[in-house]
Amino acid sequence: MLLLFVRMASYAQDGPPPPGTRTSSLPGLVAPIDDHIIVLVILGVLAGAFYAYKINRVRSNSPA
Repeated sequence: MLLLFVRMASYAQDGPPPPGTRTSSLPGLVAPIDDHIIVLVILGVLAGAFYAYKINRVRSNSPA
């Protein structure tokens, strides 16, 4: 079943776009997130640790 879906997806895809058709982003704005991906990963890890600590603290304080 998985191979059927992979084959259908690869059949439906066209080739790569012709060169020179890339649209430029607005001047002065950084469009891709690749520039600051490390910051986003660190913030995600910190947010996950905060919520895990918060959930663990609520579970340990609740009466059994």
